[in-house]
Amino acid sequence: MASTCLVKECEQPSICRRMCTMHYQRWKKDNGHLLAQKRHWASVEERFWSKVDKTETCWNWIGGFNKSGYGRLKIDGKFIRAHIRSFEMENGEVPAGMVVDHRCHNEKCVRPVHLRLVTHKQNSEHRIGAQKNSKSGIRGVYWAPTRNAWIASVRHCGRQVNLGTFSTAADAERAAIAKRNELFTHNDHDRKEVK
Repeated sequence: MASTCLVKECEQPSICRRMCTMHYQRWKKDNGHLLAQKRHWASVEERFWSKVDKTETCWNWIGGFNKSGYGRLKIDGKFIRAHIRSFEMENGEVPAGMVVDHRCHNEKCVRPVHLRLVTHKQNSEHRIGAQKNSKSGIRGVYWAPTRNAWIASVRHCGRQVNLGTFSTAADAERAAIAKRNELFTHNDHDRKEVK
């Protein structure tokens, strides 16, 4: 969805300098003088909420995105992630050393109840699934052809915790999940599978 013209009560899509074609042409003709008095600069909150599509579950960002797929918003000449701005509008500034985590695993979601404050470690615990380069497709499980077995392991506090060899991938996955549930505090997805 394109942004709308910055002129108050004009709903046309913005083309240039955040104005529709008609208002831009008028601005150019008048050297910006006449239009300057009619401009309605939306507040940061108004701009933010105009770029949110609220569904029954997630409130999806429909504005611009960064390379990682997270919504972004420009405030005072600086881009910030949309979910962080949403969290800050509801809860205040994010403390140093903390990050905003999506409980719903939807990087486009800006719904405040789907966001929580966590450490970097807790954020990495909250991942779903295996690494992109995993050949097994199972988090913490890989095939060891020299042993002719599946190996399960968990990474915790910068250390690799090896859990042994298993005859099936399912057994190795259960062992990895059990160990993550023992060591981790924010692995919601693993805890749902256990129940």
